[in-house]
Amino acid sequence: MDYKGYYQPLDSIPDDVLSEWETTLKAERARILSALLEKISNATEFINKLANPAYDAWQEFVNPNYADADFIKLKMQVKLKTAYPSWSSGIQSAYAEGGTFETNVSAKKDKLQKLRYVLGAVGFKPEIGWGPAYKAMGVITGDKRVSLYFGANDSFSGEIVNAFPANVVKFVRPLGIAILTQGLVLAQYAHEQGLTSERDAVINAVNSKLDNSVEKLIDTSAYSALDVAIEYDSVADKLAVHVILTGV
Repeated sequence: MDYKGYYQPLDSIPDDVLSEWETTLKAERARILSALLEKISNATEFINKLANPAYDAWQEFVNPNYADADFIKLKMQVKLKTAYPSWSSGIQSAYAEGGTFETNVSAKKDKLQKLRYVLGAVGFKPEIGWGPAYKAMGVITGDKRVSLYFGANDSFSGEIVNAFPANVVKFVRPLGIAILTQGLVLAQYAHEQGLTSERDAVINAVNSKLDNSVEKLIDTSAYSALDVAIEYDSVADKLAVHVILTGV
């Protein structure tokens, strides 16, 4: 079986989708504030749940050979452990009706246009159906519905099959889609800026992830080899997902 699907980010995210996101998120304002206050209701909980974990992670970035490294870490620890009053008043203000949270949701709505890169990979039913990341995993996890969405950007030969053991296949599809989508989006960012070496490095890194995860999970009693990969097609000047499955 052989599938190849070209990746194309959406031209834009429709205005009604952006507006729905804005309205839905603003409606969650009070619930988010309530959840925060439920989890962290006093200074002790702030220290245990936020300050200490933050410090533990941050200190790993301090070079132990740096002059006064221990004092620098101690200074940060003190600042974090005494920050509860500022944190508490800050979130109360931010999540008040008409506060910073609501203002920033509206101000940053246009940044959701970057979702067009993700939707180009996974798909968007109203416009393109499923994208190549989903189709690539669908043809090897037995989702015959993907054939309904094959178009000019897809080529396919063979049969849609489940190439994985029954007890793992439901985990394989989301794993593969996530890895492919991450790779397509980042490689496309690099490609659009003319960063060809960085684009190719992303492709190689993502394909290595696929080699060491999805491809190793096939049902070896029925299939001898699986290759799932992102490619750059220099003729089409596009990124693509390519899947080759070989029987025993």
